[in-house]
Amino acid sequence: MTIVKKTRAIRNHPLIAIDQNVGDLLIHAAATHECMYDTHRFQVIPCLKLLEAYCEVTNQRITMDTLKRPEIEKILKEFCSAVAGGVLVNLSDRRGSAMCRDFYRTFAIVHRIMPESHPCSWSIRHFSPNPEVCKRLSEASDDQRWYWAGWTIKGTGRDVTYLRLAPLAHIYGREYVDSIYTNLRKYYGNRPGSLRHQWNKMFDYLSECHVKWPARSFSTATGVMRFMHEFTRFYFTQAQTLGNDAQSEIKSWVQFLTGVENCLCKSGVWAKLSSSIKRPPPSTKHGSQTKITKGDNGLLTQEKLLTSIPLHITDTEAIELLFFHIKNDISAVRKWATYHADSLISRNRYRTSLAKTGTPISYWAKEVIDRYTLADICATLEDPTSKTPPEFLCKVYEHNTGLPCSAIQLANHFGLSVSRSLFPHQCLLVMEHPAITTDFLRNFELYNEDNQLAGLDRENRHFTGYKMRKPPDQREQIIKLSDAAYDRACEIIEITSRARNILKLNGDDAHRYLFLATGQAFSYPRRSRATIFNNSIYTNNKMLRQQMIDEFSPYLSLPETELVDFIERVRLSTIRASRAVEIFLETKSTETMSKALGHTHYYPDLLSHYLPDPILAFIKSRWIRIFQKAIICEAMKDSEDLLRATNFQNMDELHTFLANHAIKEIPTQASDPDRLNDRKVTDGSEAIFSIGVGFLASLLSLDAAVRSSTNRDQVCGKAKYWASIADHIKSEITNGHKRLQKQYLKTALKLVDPKKMEKLIYVPSHWI
Repeated sequence: MTIVKKTRAIRNHPLIAIDQNVGDLLIHAAATHECMYDTHRFQVIPCLKLLEAYCEVTNQRITMDTLKRPEIEKILKEFCSAVAGGVLVNLSDRRGSAMCRDFYRTFAIVHRIMPESHPCSWSIRHFSPNPEVCKRLSEASDDQRWYWAGWTIKGTGRDVTYLRLAPLAHIYGREYVDSIYTNLRKYYGNRPGSLRHQWNKMFDYLSECHVKWPARSFSTATGVMRFMHEFTRFYFTQAQTLGNDAQSEIKSWVQFLTGVENCLCKSGVWAKLSSSIKRPPPSTKHGSQTKITKGDNGLLTQEKLLTSIPLHITDTEAIELLFFHIKNDISAVRKWATYHADSLISRNRYRTSLAKTGTPISYWAKEVIDRYTLADICATLEDPTSKTPPEFLCKVYEHNTGLPCSAIQLANHFGLSVSRSLFPHQCLLVMEHPAITTDFLRNFELYNEDNQLAGLDRENRHFTGYKMRKPPDQREQIIKLSDAAYDRACEIIEITSRARNILKLNGDDAHRYLFLATGQAFSYPRRSRATIFNNSIYTNNKMLRQQMIDEFSPYLSLPETELVDFIERVRLSTIRASRAVEIFLETKSTETMSKALGHTHYYPDLLSHYLPDPILAFIKSRWIRIFQKAIICEAMKDSEDLLRATNFQNMDELHTFLANHAIKEIPTQASDPDRLNDRKVTDGSEAIFSIGVGFLASLLSLDAAVRSSTNRDQVCGKAKYWASIADHIKSEITNGHKRLQKQYLKTALKLVDPKKMEKLIYVPSHWI
């Protein structure tokens, strides 16, 4: 059994065997290396903590004086042997040797900073098991194994939380820490995502202020209350300094307090309380008030959708947002995702097809490069037991094609499931079925623990997953896949089969999950993480920003800064929200929208969670009532504007003409002098229009132009809006019994001319 189970589990263990000033020097040296070589993937913390574990178990110390003596070289060589031997930590040879190599590079920078330090040079020979070193590590005590295993709470899915209890183990002892961990694991075991971050903040606070708060402080209810009062002040003062959202912090804090009472007070770790810990008042923030950001121009916008929506807009702007921008943005992402999903499966099938005619490469040396073909590369990639270095495969590729090739480029060329490559498939699944959430996909188990296919029912075409935010008895979600979604699901299984075979060969339980990736190129397969695009991601991968701009440019003609902002909003949650709003626009029903989102219960104010108040006000106004019920067409008469209707210069002019035919609402004082409406309030459901033949001819011509358009994505919101009204009016008159109205419609139909509206229906040129 390895001593360290996961490097992330010991990331916050304090340095004791290694002096803190040595640790600080190594971290500084690693940062210097990043600046010198312009790389942001150079991590020293995991290796530093592994070295701390090695020194603590073998009873060695590293001080500043140690760095100046040959002793440091001996320690580093033995440490590399420990990593290679698999007794200290379980890492693949590739990752372990890379980590040790980078650690030596860090020490080389230390020698530049501090010339009096002993020079250490890396050799791959250092990375080989040493029986003597492995034996010493295998004699680690039970307490040492307990401490270096860390404290992890793992759920049924991928959610894992690492508790920062290491400092408390040195202060309060193993028994005290064990009692905290046992109760937290029991309470949060099936839902680690519900474990609030305040727990680790509290552990940090306790370790820093342990002199003031010895274990006996929590033996009385008064002591517990006093501690929680001071920690509350500390936590919210820090949150205010960081500029965190107050309402969100309060909501999370209330959940944390419930956990404290259940895990510590009721369990006996701390004293039992006679009354609950005082809670702040509940959040009153409405859904329409969340995800609000302030731009450089000072304007507030809501960022729940792919489309950024300003909080203060006119009715005309609301029309464009609803009927053009929201639909256009999701259409652009759909086209982008379709292209890249199709490209990935095509490249993947090219590799598997070519592999059938090749032979896995088992011997690699410079003099034999010309013996191998592209088919041999593919056969090697398909072999889960292959140890052939990717660098050699790149040289074979270059020899056969004449094109230089990196490992990342090779993985991309042959359609491997690398980081972010399956994101387009995920986008398409969510667009097809908005009931699918980010967590649903991230934790999706293709096989159950008995290795039986459980996540996908091929016969019935069902997706079975879990939505962890729901109550336990409602978490399971069974989604009937459309033909398009089923095909994409099968493609994902096909693309990840290589990574899944490698995991199965190594007995790795991760093979059960649907979404797998091999890092940027050929790393050991892992479960895929949620894909986001932001400055942090771009910092670590400078080429990615331009790559994403190039990928989205064919589908959205925006200035570069606006396009980058849009790409940062492209994530599964915003795609799901945008698709939900699009369904509402198509069906005019929030119940249909709720059903598509997979909600257990229908909430009448559902739309307010996705759109800000100005948009909601527009939807509730008389202009949009036609989408909810019928239209009554009254006072139809000949219009003197018939000729003018065929000579509009732009959509705004036509919009004004059509809008003027809506009968203005009668003031309440005139229409209801006895205030009868104060006694009985009814929900308005009709829009009244004063329509002549000219109005109808213009409206129906516009509708015909929209329907016949070969570029529907560029049809502006106003045109789509009035086209939808035309359809309702035509249906109302056709199904009605008024002969005069039917005569007007008959006359107007003869005057329909979509060509005269073609130049008006598209978005302005400055949007394109």
